[in-house]
Amino acid sequence: MDAVPLISILVLIFSMILMGEIMKLKKELRKLSKLTGHMKKDIEQFKLDSNEN
Repeated sequence: MDAVPLISILVLIFSMILMGEIMKLKKELRKLSKLTGHMKKDIEQFKLDSNEN
């Protein structure tokens, strides 16, 4: 029965690391989504500018 506390501590540590990595990925995803949004706006602006000329 000595293994149960050790296993529970390891599971807790693993879950904390996993949650941290998930938060990092969500932050990176938000940053990339904003960047692609800005790039889409720039592309649309270039298309409009080229159609006017």
